[in-house]
Amino acid sequence: MDTAPDLCVLSPVRLSPEAFDRLRTLLADYSGVYLDTAQQRVLEAGLAQRMAALGETLEAYERRISAPSGRSELHRLAEMVVNHETFFFRNAPHMRALRETLLFELHRCKPPGEPIRIWSAGCATGEEAYSLAITVLETFGSTIARPVEIWATDLSELALEKARAGFYRGRSLNNVTPALLNRYFVRQGDGFLVSDAVRALVRFEQLNLLEAFPPTAYGVDAIFCQNVTIYFRPETRRSLIERFYRCLPAHGLLFLGFSETLWNVFDGFRSREVAGAYVYQKVERPDHSVPRRTMPRRPTPTGEIRRRSPLIVEAPHTTSRERRPSDDLLASEPNNEDASRIEQARTLIDAGKINEAMDLLRRVRPNSLLAPRALVLVARVHADRGELDLAVAEARRALEIDALSSDAYLLIGTIYARQGQWNEAIQALERARYLDPDTALISYHLALAYKQAGKTERATREFRNALRKLAAYRSEDLIEGVEVGWLRASCEQHLGM
Repeated sequence: MDTAPDLCVLSPVRLSPEAFDRLRTLLADYSGVYLDTAQQRVLEAGLAQRMAALGETLEAYERRISAPSGRSELHRLAEMVVNHETFFFRNAPHMRALRETLLFELHRCKPPGEPIRIWSAGCATGEEAYSLAITVLETFGSTIARPVEIWATDLSELALEKARAGFYRGRSLNNVTPALLNRYFVRQGDGFLVSDAVRALVRFEQLNLLEAFPPTAYGVDAIFCQNVTIYFRPETRRSLIERFYRCLPAHGLLFLGFSETLWNVFDGFRSREVAGAYVYQKVERPDHSVPRRTMPRRPTPTGEIRRRSPLIVEAPHTTSRERRPSDDLLASEPNNEDASRIEQARTLIDAGKINEAMDLLRRVRPNSLLAPRALVLVARVHADRGELDLAVAEARRALEIDALSSDAYLLIGTIYARQGQWNEAIQALERARYLDPDTALISYHLALAYKQAGKTERATREFRNALRKLAAYRSEDLIEGVEVGWLRASCEQHLGM
């Protein structure tokens, strides 16, 4: 195995837009993961390491991984750029649904002696698979009345090596209670080893989800595939979900991350609420066709563009003149529970109570008209945590469902700005301004991006626009946790006032 050279002596790699597009398409065709522009620096860092290790130019390396004989090197590059970070009990509501209801259902429905089989697809470093095993042991006890098999697969052998080692520490264990830590882990140095009882239920295997599934995949009772397809292109996601459908028996279960809703993707599953969590259950169909579902649109008056104001921008006081079109959507939604959850989650996020907010957002119905709003709030949480790849992926999924989500474009634009990708930031923020021309925060971030990109006249005009829009607020009001008075002062400073 090649030794990765010291990062500090690596020659930098800078990809042209055309080269980046070629390489991310190559990686997506192999692994499914389609890198956003915000992840270009990650790809460039990975390329720098591999090119230095092989002593090749970018052109030579691209030829290598494009050739059939270079598949192993393409796999190595994919391992370096794909995000493997996860943690135990990442989706606690799903684990609660398993423990309180679904494992008992499977036990009652299956013939005596036949195992319950669960597939953790895209298991990364193993936390999800071991969380499932712990949930099984907590449900049935150490003397399990029925065999349970957890098959965990991932593209990355490096991630699987860590999974098989079963040693964890730090943030990975944040959601593990002291009682569970005591029962199912053994302290070792500065971390913890998964116990033998937990390991006995799990088998790890390398698998590329874009390739043919082995016989083991067919007839599983439940598939967990969370925060995997969020990085896929829509057509790749749709194909994989259809293949999952064929692996499951009648009424088999599919567990996806919140943003991986099947809306506008595949209609072979029905959404089912269990113990406050949403899972997908297979629906028997006369054929395996995959008709597209489209998001229902509300009637729009002729010549009028429907506008949606960002969730991020909220004035504490709202006059009738300031009422937003999105407020009408909230009021007209037949089920107001989703609206209430979203508003409560926003308040919790502003107060720094992230875990409570995320629990509420996961309870928003997957097919709700308000799902895009919830997705952007989830993306905002990831951005605040510095998980920019996840944040962009969540926001992109919101746009797949609702292309008029200005709040999604605003968030994407601010993330590009954080990365110093000013042209991309401007493109996203201009789109947000077009969809929602009355929001001060969009103008403020767009003005900053113009200034950094050297577009001085446009920056001056947009700072003035931001000041004009901020006039409707009090100085003590907050916009995305920032005082309006500070925003005004910042605009005036940039304008030299």
